[in-house]
Amino acid sequence: MAAALGRVVPPGDYAHARGGVLEFVMHTPHNTILTLTMRFDGREHTGILSWDAPPPAAAVAKILNASLGAGIGVLGDLDVVE
Repeated sequence: MAAALGRVVPPGDYAHARGGVLEFVMHTPHNTILTLTMRFDGREHTGILSWDAPPPAAAVAKILNASLGAGIGVLGDLDVVE
C-alpha cells in the first residue's frame, strides 16, 4: 500500500488517487506543520505534514500555495526556494 498525503491507498487505486487536485494549504505559526486539502473524485481530503527544516515549512507552503489547483502528481516535481 502507498500513502497519498495522509490517506492509505490500496495498490490498484494509487494511479487514480494521483488525479487529485490541491485546494488549500495552511502552515502553523511555528513553521513545523502544514495542513493540505486535496479533492479526489469530488470529495475533500485533508492531510497533515510535519518535519524539521530544511526546508522550512513556510517555504514549502509558499510554493504549494502558488500551485493551488495543480494535480497532486505534479507537486513532487516542484522546487522549493528559500
